[in-house]
Order: sequence, then C-alpha cells, then structure tokens
Amino acid sequence: PNFKLDKAVIDRRMKILEAEGILFKMGVHVDVQKLPVGFDAYAICTGTPTARDLSIPGRELKGIYFALDMLAQQNHILDGDTFPKDQLVNARGKRVLVIGGGDTGSDCIGTSIRQGAVSVTQIEIMPQPPIGHNPDTPWPQWPVVLKTTSSHEEGCTRRWSLASTRFIGKNGKVCGVEVEEVEWLPATDGNRPTMKSTGKKEVIEADMVLLAMGFLKPEQPKFAENVFVAGDAAHGASLVVRALADGRRVATEIDRYLGPLKENKK
Repeated sequence: PNFKLDKAVIDRRMKILEAEGILFKMGVHVDVQKLPVGFDAYAICTGTPTARDLSIPGRELKGIYFALDMLAQQNHILDGDTFPKDQLVNARGKRVLVIGGGDTGSDCIGTSIRQGAVSVTQIEIMPQPPIGHNPDTPWPQWPVVLKTTSSHEEGCTRRWSLASTRFIGKNGKVCGVEVEEVEWLPATDGNRPTMKSTGKKEVIEADMVLLAMGFLKPEQPKFAENVFVAGDAAHGASLVVRALADGRRVATEIDRYLGPLKENKK
C-alpha cells in the first residue's frame, strides 16, 4: 500500500530504467512453456498471486475477500481509477475482521483504517510470540517475536490462538465468524507444535472479512539453462527488499551466463 511504499517511488524508478533502454510491455500474456523467441536469456519475476483460501462453511457469503482484492483495488483507486459501487471493496462504516497475522494482514489493517472502518480486529491461529526475545529462535535463525507495525499502532484489536470454524451470514452477507480457541503443544523430536482443540467457541461480529493467510509458492517447471527465476516466484511470498536483493542476484547470474555468448558474437 501507498502508506508503506508510495507508487511515485516506483514510477521514478521505471523512468530511470526506461532511460537506460529497457522496454516495458504491459498486458501481454506469456506462456512459460513457450517463451517468446529472439532473446538469449529470460528472467521470470511473476510473484505469488495465488492466496491461501479458508474453506469452511459459509465461505460463499458476500463480504469475504482475499487481502489482495482490497489492497490491489485501493492502489488503483489512489492512481485515479474508478470502480462500480457493487465492485468496491471498501471498509467504510464496517466492522472488519482480518484473518492472518503477517505483513499482508497488517497492510489490510492500515488500509481499513484509512477507508473509515468502525473497528478492525486481527486474529491469528498461532500463539502470541514472545516480546523482544525468543530463546527458541537464537541467531542466526529468523527471530520469532511479536511484531507491532505502524498499522497496529493506528488502532486494532489483536488476538491469537483462534481457529476459524465457520462464517455466519444474514441475507447472504457475512455478519460474523465463529472461532475456537486452540492450544499448542510443544514440539517434540524436532517436529512442529501440535494444535489441540479446547471446545471454547465464540462469534466475532464482522461486516467484512479479509483473508490474509499467506500465498502459495508457485510450482515452477524445470526450465532451460537460459531461464532464471527471481523473487517471490522463486522462493514464495516475502518482502519487497528481499525481492530486490534476489533480482540483483539473478541479474548477476544472467550477466555471467551471457558472458561467453558475448565473446562468441565478437
């Protein structure tokens, strides 16, 4: 979203790349099994567009969206695009429930607040991480600790160890989500922690539900040696800075691959 990465920064960077001689072609469908001819190397940087779904009773109700439905549309609106009223994914005047505790969920919180939501609640199936330091994930492991973003600080309710069991609707529209409190048993013999049902259920009222439970890593076929994959398309969903770093890594690999070709063409 713009409050994290203003699109003017991207526009400026694209102008620099165009000035360097890079040609951008938008709205073009490319079949990875039949790549365009006339190129010595290819870089696939298509991201991870497939979101994890939540297949529980009531999923068909109106008012339940994938996170990107809101986030992508909001970017278009800020860029001047318009949408029919019945296609708007807007949180104004609504009680919003975000399912998923990661960065995408945080983006949904900040966007919902800016759109004028009455309230925003975020739930996560995993237990609340430790604050500040986690002895179970020492360096150089990724620190599993509680992260509070600027979106959280702007105002939302955060809850953990809640599994969604069914969507509740009225007149075809979602009006709440039934959740169950779960317990997590410690991992043994290197296995993952085990989730245990407690039977404690409640209903969280919501007029809009945003599914932000991560993205599925694309299954890439085996490519020829002149095809390179970078960013989320290669490693699964992550942050922009990691995509940038991986893009530079692949650029170096492509340059190394093209070196002998350049020599042969002399």
